[in-house]
Amino acid sequence: MKKLLFLFFIPLLFVSCGDDAAKEDGEVVDLKTEKDRLSYVLGAMNAKTIVGTPDPNIARLDMELVAKGFSENLSDSNPDGCEESLKKLFGPNFQDFNEAYAKEGAECLGRLTGYTFYRDLVKMNGKSHIDMKMAVIGFRQGLLKKDTLVSDKEKQEIVQKFISELTKESGDKVIAEAKQHPGAQVFNNNIVIEVLKDGKGGSPTPTDDVKIEYILMNAMGDTMQSSYEMKKMTGSTESVALQLKGGVIPGWTFALPKMKKGGKYKLYVPWKLAYGAEGMYNPQTQRMDIQPYETLVFIIDLIDYAPNGVFVKPQPAMPQGQGF
Repeated sequence: MKKLLFLFFIPLLFVSCGDDAAKEDGEVVDLKTEKDRLSYVLGAMNAKTIVGTPDPNIARLDMELVAKGFSENLSDSNPDGCEESLKKLFGPNFQDFNEAYAKEGAECLGRLTGYTFYRDLVKMNGKSHIDMKMAVIGFRQGLLKKDTLVSDKEKQEIVQKFISELTKESGDKVIAEAKQHPGAQVFNNNIVIEVLKDGKGGSPTPTDDVKIEYILMNAMGDTMQSSYEMKKMTGSTESVALQLKGGVIPGWTFALPKMKKGGKYKLYVPWKLAYGAEGMYNPQTQRMDIQPYETLVFIIDLIDYAPNGVFVKPQPAMPQGQGF
């Protein structure tokens, strides 16, 4: 699953003292507002994506040049030639270090980071929440491992709150827009269904099994999962079989019976009828596959349906004393 703002999910690696003010180039930096603190934290955590890597060659870079590149390219301008400069610096497999390109590469690394940071904030409608000057200060202090104005615990709390707020806002926006689409079916629970292709068959009941193909997207339109891609990877030819009763999110149990066999639909599911305030954690990747409060958008082909237990066989009961 593609995730934006990857910097939010890296572990914090350094202990901070938690003071509220420090000096930056001789000037006192005072985090007076929530916006100041958020901006500083996001800048510092971006820096950790660089200095927190295990690559020893990173420590050979001039961090002041990295900070300079970041501050100069907080924009939607993808810096031309910078990826090539980094290949020259670190080699084609990013395992070398060519001293001749150290200065150029350091600045380019900062410029690319600034571009990614800015682009992702814009995409998540978060730019208005950020003071870019304070983000630059946090980034520079993070590079120098002096980002001590906010404790590690509070950094995590600030970032998670920010992600949750943006996720809710993005979901509310996409649902509101979907309601305005011509022909959209809008329900009182804020589920929206658009018919992309009419189905000619009947409709499942809320207790039936279904066979479907689907694409899962987040509110920003990024594809997070696709049954078509999973079939390519596994070599399977079978459609996805699911139980509508207890086997899917509440939004599907409600919406699939509104669809017809053979049809193709676009389904908008608000977070309360998806994975709720908890989201979905993947223990294998140790990341959230679905963020808390995340509205989900699906493209669904309803291939077939049948009574419960036909497509998804009931699991045999565990002998007493086994299982969890």
